[in-house]
Amino acid sequence: MKKSLLVISLLLNYSLNAQTTVAEYTDFLKLEHQSPIDYILGLFEDNDIIILGERDHRDTTQYDLILEIIKDKRFIENIGHVYTEVGVVNQSEWANKLVKGSFVDNQEFDAEFVRLYRELDFNPLWDKYNMIKYLKGIYEINKNLEPDKKVTIGLTDCAFDWKGMTHEKYIGFKNRSLKGLNTRDSLMANNFIQLYEKQIQINGHKKALLIQSRPHAINLDINYKGKAIKKTGAFIKDKYREKVKIVAFNWYKWLPPEWSKWMPEHSYGLTDNGKWDAAYEISGKPTIGFSIKNTPFGLAEFDYSYEQGIKYQDLIDGIIFYLPFYEFTCTRGLPGIVDIEFAKEYIERIDIIYGNSDYSKKYTPEDERRDWEEFNGFECNDYELFKKQMNYWLKDRDQTK
Repeated sequence: MKKSLLVISLLLNYSLNAQTTVAEYTDFLKLEHQSPIDYILGLFEDNDIIILGERDHRDTTQYDLILEIIKDKRFIENIGHVYTEVGVVNQSEWANKLVKGSFVDNQEFDAEFVRLYRELDFNPLWDKYNMIKYLKGIYEINKNLEPDKKVTIGLTDCAFDWKGMTHEKYIGFKNRSLKGLNTRDSLMANNFIQLYEKQIQINGHKKALLIQSRPHAINLDINYKGKAIKKTGAFIKDKYREKVKIVAFNWYKWLPPEWSKWMPEHSYGLTDNGKWDAAYEISGKPTIGFSIKNTPFGLAEFDYSYEQGIKYQDLIDGIIFYLPFYEFTCTRGLPGIVDIEFAKEYIERIDIIYGNSDYSKKYTPEDERRDWEEFNGFECNDYELFKKQMNYWLKDRDQTK
């Protein structure tokens, strides 16, 4: 009863203020919340589809938590299906053969994994380590499961095949699948829906986890400056309505750089000028998940409100706080993926995209092989700048501004 009264008090206090203070965010984070695993799996009790909005694809730390969710016994026994934005949809069958397969040894698995990975994307190569960690993680989970319990995966990006590709065919693909603000989002949503509808029920239900980057995951459907903007999450919400929940990882402000041409207010920075991150720091950086409707976080203005007063609760249903921004680790390098022979093909793919031989004249296969073999972690953005923004609210612990 005391906890309920405290929540009501916090929300009443928030509603009376035009701007949320760091203290209000902090007090809410200090309430008793579920672990992200319990929160996500709890949402599945009353919902069929959970869309998980990941942060920067390059951040591999989030996949530690994602794989913990997937390997949970409750996920395996009641959900059993996970989909990703990354990976062209026509390679889903091959990907499942890989992650559900039985191999003589790791060397045999790695050889097949490399073949799949090279065909995973419509870019010359998916250059982020996240999918290596994810696909190998699913395989490790499935190795210890009976055939009828193995986790099924799906890839939802636009159908594409490098075999027989020419510059003219690539331009045709771009015009069909990547042109405009919403085309790719609608195709990814449709690909997910087609795969989801074919799912075999588990315990009388069809349930699925869909991992999309946050800009695609959100329930955004607006008109702005004469442009219609609708994201994958909105298309899926239209189809399945109250059976869908969207949950986002804690992150910072981000939009595609090319949008800056028509969104001059485009900028990087922390949410609510750093208040969220300051509150997270003060509260002890708990690993938690919670629903945000009518909470200080839900009523906060979205990072890019498109001059329409959009609140976080308009676009997502919940948030996972997992690690502070300065512990996000982006990873560069794909050891073992690019040998000399594939380096030649990689260079050819770039020449196909641009319709000329400029790249092949500039770089050799050995250049490419060496470049991709280098493996290192780095900061995903300007963390020092972000820390200054956060620390403004931490100095002297003045939480009243």
